[in-house]
Amino acid sequence: MRAWIALSVIFFIWVSQAYSSNHFFQLQPEVSTVSATSSVNKGGATSINFNFSFPFSYQFTGKEYNGNEFEADENLGFILNVGFTRWGFGYESYETKIKNTSEEVKLKTTLYDLTYGATGANEDRGWFWKYIGVGYGFGNDELDCSFCETNFHKGFAMQYILLINIPITDSFDLKTSYHQKTSKIRHKNKSVADDYSATIINVGIGF
Repeated sequence: MRAWIALSVIFFIWVSQAYSSNHFFQLQPEVSTVSATSSVNKGGATSINFNFSFPFSYQFTGKEYNGNEFEADENLGFILNVGFTRWGFGYESYETKIKNTSEEVKLKTTLYDLTYGATGANEDRGWFWKYIGVGYGFGNDELDCSFCETNFHKGFAMQYILLINIPITDSFDLKTSYHQKTSKIRHKNKSVADDYSATIINVGIGF
């Protein structure tokens, strides 16, 4: 079901992009010669933008199989996203310390993202996708502690992403993103799983 939702989002983006392109060429004859040349030059260029973000907020929304809630003690990590005119590719790495455990337990998260929009590219003339973006990511969650490898499997993680790009200067942008992560880790000695789903807010810069 989640895969169909992700495919539907990508299809919607493709259709909207195709419509925008057709609409632009339908209006092209009414534009002056000078403006048409400028538009073609801008449309033909492809920029590369680098975006770095760090976790501002990390809150668990899932629970243990017995109903106990998880709480993040501290979270370290980063996001690197390489964006082109509209498409972007990202890598995320987090290490989250969990509160109220008998000994130190950390949740290590690795995610790979595909994003559309909010890259900050000057060549993007769209009034919406230049500032707003969406994305999908997948990877894994793994518990790190003295007894974790013996008792827990590595879990599959996926997420939906909402991105916002706020231009500051011609060269720098403020980046913020909201991530809805879904993740479960199964026990090795029990037929149960703990839910490590979380909401993550990141803030960073792009150039």
